[in-house]
Amino acid sequence: MPPQNVFRGLCGEGGVFKDERALQPEFIPDVLPHRDVQIRELALALKPAAEGRKPENVVIVGPPGTGKTATARFVLKQLSEYSSKVAPLYVNCWEFSTRHAVLSQVCSLLGVFMPRRGIAADEIFARCAEVMRKEKKIAIVVLDEVDRLLAGRNDEEKVLYDLLRAGETHGVVFGVVGITNSEDFLCKLDNRIRSSLSQREVPFARYSPAQLKDILGERSKLAFIDGALSGDAIPLCAAHAAKNGGDARLGLLALWKAGKAAEADGASRVEAGHCKKAFSAAQALVREERLAGLCDVEKRIVAIAEEKGEVTSGELYSLLAAEFSETDRTIRNYIERLEALKLISAEERPRGKDQKGNTRIIRPLPPR
Repeated sequence: MPPQNVFRGLCGEGGVFKDERALQPEFIPDVLPHRDVQIRELALALKPAAEGRKPENVVIVGPPGTGKTATARFVLKQLSEYSSKVAPLYVNCWEFSTRHAVLSQVCSLLGVFMPRRGIAADEIFARCAEVMRKEKKIAIVVLDEVDRLLAGRNDEEKVLYDLLRAGETHGVVFGVVGITNSEDFLCKLDNRIRSSLSQREVPFARYSPAQLKDILGERSKLAFIDGALSGDAIPLCAAHAAKNGGDARLGLLALWKAGKAAEADGASRVEAGHCKKAFSAAQALVREERLAGLCDVEKRIVAIAEEKGEVTSGELYSLLAAEFSETDRTIRNYIERLEALKLISAEERPRGKDQKGNTRIIRPLPPR
């Protein structure tokens, strides 16, 4: 008798999901609990574009997992449904981290085919502007993780100047929404860029435990079949997210991983034990995503911290100088970004009596 097909063998085993996509980071829900104020602020800034007028530029700032990206994409979706005069464009600067790459992606999203090589950034932007003039649209460009453009030495933030000054240089209008974890992002920008970009700042605070329960509760209605969650599941996952900085994304991934653990056990309900098993796996997923988006210097900083357990900022600069040609200021920017991503900690410590100023002690932050 031939062996049974492995997939037939799984039939009849426990199933808890109705649509697990609702727990994934890229999912845009119809309801975003506890972000009404931020949604309204962003909508007010962008509404003029729907009327053919210049919108306000916006900087969205807050810790990871506080709904910044979800809110921006939610408002973009609503704006495109409301008006045909707007071209909503979303660019993740982790993936597109240079001026050339950002402008190429903007062109691609506008429907313009661009060869991968051989065309200068200025020419790419000119083609983008030509399309917008023909279609008589205003583009809203969301630049997620916009601080990535400041990470290198090649003046990649000039793309912000391109977009913000497009009216003067090409006769077209771009609205720019920058999303960042860095509270001092604007301070690091050239004065000409800062004055145009900082027309409206929308802060996002960490979620409280009660807010995280509401968020997970709303998503669970979409993700799980009725009765598939025990009474402990959502409170446990929300508490885990609250313990790790109020990160809703971590809570959603923990709930998803708990559901997968329940299915692997053939269970028809997600119990507390499944949630506790899921915590380390969810934390590892978030960490892997963040590590994958780092540049070579950032990866090396994390590696040095992990190798040594702790290292002073001076020692770190010396080690990096042997491998990279980065300025101390650029390395400080890298360290701040890695702190925001909770991959390292950097503690200020006074120097010795014969030394001026403070130093920082850099340590790795492993998943909890």
